[in-house]
Amino acid sequence: MRTLRRTVSAALLSLSLLIAAAPAAGATTPPGPPLETPESRLDAALHCDESLDHATANPVLFVPGTTAEGGENFAWNYVAVLRAEGVPTCWVNYPYRGWRDMQVSSEYVVHAIRTMHERSGRKVSTVGHSQGGLHPVWAARFWPDIPAMLDDVISMGSPFQGSTMASLYCGVLNALPTGCQESFWQFTRGSRWSTALNAAPPPAGPAYTSLYSTTDEFATPGREASALPGAAHVGTQDVCPGRFGEHIALVVDAVVYALVRDALTHPGPADPARVDRAVCRSAFMPLDWPGLVTAVPDLLSLPVKALLESPPWTWVRAEPPLRDYAR
Repeated sequence: MRTLRRTVSAALLSLSLLIAAAPAAGATTPPGPPLETPESRLDAALHCDESLDHATANPVLFVPGTTAEGGENFAWNYVAVLRAEGVPTCWVNYPYRGWRDMQVSSEYVVHAIRTMHERSGRKVSTVGHSQGGLHPVWAARFWPDIPAMLDDVISMGSPFQGSTMASLYCGVLNALPTGCQESFWQFTRGSRWSTALNAAPPPAGPAYTSLYSTTDEFATPGREASALPGAAHVGTQDVCPGRFGEHIALVVDAVVYALVRDALTHPGPADPARVDRAVCRSAFMPLDWPGLVTAVPDLLSLPVKALLESPPWTWVRAEPPLRDYAR
């Protein structure tokens, strides 16, 4: 009888443990704060090639710098190269060319990553220039479902720690009647936005690579501004000492391209030790030259376009307040 009671007790205990564990086993990662931007706008801002829906390689999302749309920034360089190799690619556009509060623009990147992950059934890598490198890290930091969807998170010339040039710029403009653009306030050193981003390390899962140039004139100073805890932090001068590289040219620089490709084609972040130093003899990455020639008028007019397309309320006297989820 005692043996029978022990057997029944053990069975009941096992059953209770299974029942208690059932909700946990079926639980999913919470999605994080709801997106405030209408889904129709988020969908319209994402531009992908048809191969995304039957991807055989991890797709790559390109996130543009301030004033540029995704195609203007990347269609004639990285997108052209990767699509020719059969890698699915997408780019995203921000509202008002990135002059808005970056907390608004980040929602477009969150939606883009989720959409690409769902459509491809694969992890997504991101490549961002300047402001474009900041958003995937912000997305991973504050939306808990995002890190598991990401493979590589690669930035070039992105001021994770704020930029002294942005601080100077907004200081001057704030002395004028205009004020400064919303996102530029968030680029300044010690901004609430960068403080919130750096309050904790980026979440584990993705491989983070932050690329920079010590001669960057916008994300300044290049090394310090682009530092991201836990990321491979590589300067073009680490590979090719004495190399000159300004901010905008990072998107065509041969060394930056070699490091981006190294990250995308190996587990983990970029490793400069794997990069052939022969790249130091090249100025540019492979380019779609006809596409570049066609894009030149648009590229030269980007500041004017941003000015004309951004309403007066994007110019403000102080940094936009942090949303509740980031406080």
